[in-house]
Amino acid sequence: MADNPTGFARRAVIAMGLVVPVLAHAETAQAAEIGSRAWFEAYIDAFNRNDFAGFAAYYAPNVTFMGQGGSFSSAAEVLAFYRAVKARVDEQLELLSFVGSPTRIAAEIKTVLHAREDWPDFPTGPLARGQRRGSINFIHYDIEGGRFTRIRSARFRSLPNG
Repeated sequence: MADNPTGFARRAVIAMGLVVPVLAHAETAQAAEIGSRAWFEAYIDAFNRNDFAGFAAYYAPNVTFMGQGGSFSSAAEVLAFYRAVKARVDEQLELLSFVGSPTRIAAEIKTVLHAREDWPDFPTGPLARGQRRGSINFIHYDIEGGRFTRIRSARFRSLPNG
């Protein structure tokens, strides 16, 4: 296995006739079928660990993302958004319910934000240092070629104090 320029070893996963690059340290994802709960949980795990290369591997270059934080039309824009958020806020996702296939995922996700600094113009409303905010969100993912091509997120319910 050769290292790429970011220092992460990559392998290919063959599932449902698709070859998908995934990070070598995401063993669950390597053995999991695309669109399965295990495959998606590996994505959530990479996101929660701030492993940008790990969760970026799930995005098609032209992924579209529509959510409370904004609308983006490329993997680069989505990653730039999350780099800005994760530089100031600890964000953790918890998968509550899941329905998946190799082409589509519907998930109910609890999101908890913990502000490390004041952020008066945070996209979903002002955050003060130390403040916790939580929500339950419904998120739909379209998958082609083993990568997310469209992500649509909507808040179902706000949770007081995360």
